[in-house]
Amino acid sequence: MIIETARVLRVAQGVAWVSCDSHAGCQRCAEGRGCGGGVLGRLLGERLREVRVDTAGHSLATGDRVRIGLSETALLQSSLMMYLVPLLTMLAAAIVARLVAPVAWSEAASMAAAVPGLFAGLVMARNFGRRRRGRAAFSPQVVGMAEPAGDSGRRELAIVVRASRAR
Repeated sequence: MIIETARVLRVAQGVAWVSCDSHAGCQRCAEGRGCGGGVLGRLLGERLREVRVDTAGHSLATGDRVRIGLSETALLQSSLMMYLVPLLTMLAAAIVARLVAPVAWSEAASMAAAVPGLFAGLVMARNFGRRRRGRAAFSPQVVGMAEPAGDSGRRELAIVVRASRAR
């Protein structure tokens, strides 16, 4: 289970939007010698750190600190679909085009076919995400109250995403 701390931004009709605490990346990224994940995070801004959470009957207020979690299974399935499938469809389209095209045009045909292959994989990944958007296995769920953090006096909740194995 991957767990992050977050702050409630707004609450409406049983749903809360939370913002995950900012991480600039690892120590190497902070020093400017890392892979660049911290730079990418700063470029994309706040929009990637907001998460929609079902309150599951718990009363949350703006400013409350919560813990959100994501199971490794859900993260792995989503990562494979978002990264591996578009790459494989791009490569498959390029290989098929290279085999089908005349020898003189095989390289150009494979490059031209790679682009639609990539887009086909991205469409497949998007549809995968849409199909799983409403599933409880991929949605954050409140599982109970946690201890208050420090002297802030604010409530903390443990929010966990449970992913069942794909059927």
